[in-house]
Amino acid sequence: MRRRTVAVWSALLGGVVGAQADTPVLRGVVPGWEGGAGSVGVLLPFPGGDDRRIQAARGTLGAAGDLTLPLPTPERLAGALVPLAEWLNLDPLGCVTRSGKITLGDPAAQVFPLNELRVAVSGRTFPSVGSIVGEDLWQPATILNSEVDLLAGQDGADGRLRFQRLVFSAADVTVSGEARCVPEQAMPERLTVDLPLKAGWNVVQEDVDYTGEDATRALTLAPPDTVTVWQAR
Repeated sequence: MRRRTVAVWSALLGGVVGAQADTPVLRGVVPGWEGGAGSVGVLLPFPGGDDRRIQAARGTLGAAGDLTLPLPTPERLAGALVPLAEWLNLDPLGCVTRSGKITLGDPAAQVFPLNELRVAVSGRTFPSVGSIVGEDLWQPATILNSEVDLLAGQDGADGRLRFQRLVFSAADVTVSGEARCVPEQAMPERLTVDLPLKAGWNVVQEDVDYTGEDATRALTLAPPDTVTVWQAR
């Protein structure tokens, strides 16, 4: 499949990423889209553990590549949340020594990272949001993910990476601090975190730098009007 870069606006209703009174909407565009009009959606694992999925959100993808997706509500995401500390990888494995401290305002904080979107084949009728669907309904579709290095190809960016990921936080929580991990064989890593997450949808930016004696990883909040970049696979 030919890879396409998808620019998706993470600006939500009212231009604010955080606690929203209205349903937040993800708006975007698929440059060079040639698949015709169709649907785009967020599918969650079915609690039964089989190959079925629950359709948590559904939007539209126009023939010109314009994308509009009302994001899942907190009620839809209640069973799909994961520990924030685990998602941020604050305590990497394999450290021989660790120093410093990362503080979570709430150690039990939970989030839902929006890792992928599914673009449905055009010309088909899809069930209502909340319906249980089989994988065969969406399997032929393009999958969009946000694992894109935003610095790739830029002059002077050798050894540096940048990623931006959309994540839902169940409540306000601040994560901050600095820690250093020295593994047995790999490069030491210094992690700095400054994340005042708001209840609702946030864009977390990760900057990685391998050019020094220590690898550095910094986690911060991207501006509310950030345009996140997705790729098709």
